[in-house]
Amino acid sequence: MNELFSQALPVLKEIEANGYEAYFVGGCVRDYYLSREINDIDIAVSATPEEIKQIFKKTIDVGIEHGTILVLHEKGQFEMTTFRTESTYSDSRRPDKVTFVRSLEEDLKRRDFTMNAMALSSSYELTDLFGGREDLQKKEIKTVGLPMERFEEDALRMLRAVRFVSQLDFSIENHTFEAIRVYARRLSRVATERIAAELEKLINGPAMERALRYVIETNLHAYLPVLITEKVVKSLGEIDWKVLNAGERLALIIAIGEFDDVKTLLKQWKMSNKTIKKQLSLSDLLTIRAGRAFTKADIYHMGIEPVTSAEKIAAVLNQRPYDAQYMEDLYHSMRIKSRSDLAFKGTHLIKWTGKKGGPWVKDCTSVIEQLILDEELENNLSDIKEWVESEWLQK
Repeated sequence: MNELFSQALPVLKEIEANGYEAYFVGGCVRDYYLSREINDIDIAVSATPEEIKQIFKKTIDVGIEHGTILVLHEKGQFEMTTFRTESTYSDSRRPDKVTFVRSLEEDLKRRDFTMNAMALSSSYELTDLFGGREDLQKKEIKTVGLPMERFEEDALRMLRAVRFVSQLDFSIENHTFEAIRVYARRLSRVATERIAAELEKLINGPAMERALRYVIETNLHAYLPVLITEKVVKSLGEIDWKVLNAGERLALIIAIGEFDDVKTLLKQWKMSNKTIKKQLSLSDLLTIRAGRAFTKADIYHMGIEPVTSAEKIAAVLNQRPYDAQYMEDLYHSMRIKSRSDLAFKGTHLIKWTGKKGGPWVKDCTSVIEQLILDEELENNLSDIKEWVESEWLQK
């Protein structure tokens, strides 16, 4: 068994010893049968949060109104949720009412997809009431019960289906696909932050292009902030984008889409300031790379990681091999890699020239930096002092 399962087994057995049921459920069971890495586990129990508190000494209420409680055990921290049923979803996101139940079947039937509606007992017996194991073998994403009902409950599930296509390289079952196409407009009721979180996971998946094709084919893209277009998807099918990481793939999509105002675009997606800053930098670097090769000065001022990413993206866009050795050699040949590597400070310039400080110090420093990067000046105090006295002061 998976190590995380083994760690949690004593907790499940203790719950069972007190007369209640406990199961591993959801994504961890799905990933176990797919032999994928499991990073966290979900536990479903027939006991209510108050009953769990009577079994374990240390607990934390993390979502007790929905039946979720965190158990602090010597084997680790384990989040568990009481079996429950859910009423209507007025906001297409959260159930209006949650009812705790004792039935595992009732709990599993409210879940989104069959592959996520399987449960594994402490004795490793599988409960699969909706054919999730078979759908895993068919590599098919299918809703539990009627897809229209699942998507009416939470419209984000339509985008989750597409995200799973990207992560698992699965297809979407026909009835589920048709329901997404019919109910796509409901996605406009979902908060952009939730949509952006799904998009980030989608872009990072190994079957990104296939998933984005589903976004177009189901018309989900019409209810998303502008980004995924037919042009983008068509172009992705003609290039080898898999060598790029998630941030680089986003920059690639933006470059293919030829969007004019990247900052406004990303703000519409409610992306973080950190992400926006990174993407603006990559956009600027790609513009530079379209006109010439990167230089030591580019690396010095922009950083090796952004420049390397931009070089990789440019290679993908132009369907040429990425020359990692060239970038590595260029970086290691630099006499200075950041301002902290400079042998002098502004105070040296003031002392050598006898001038008061001012904007000229920054200008002079910039000239010296470029001379050192171009290997026209050595990075030591004596050579720099001589250049300042013989060149800068004679201007």
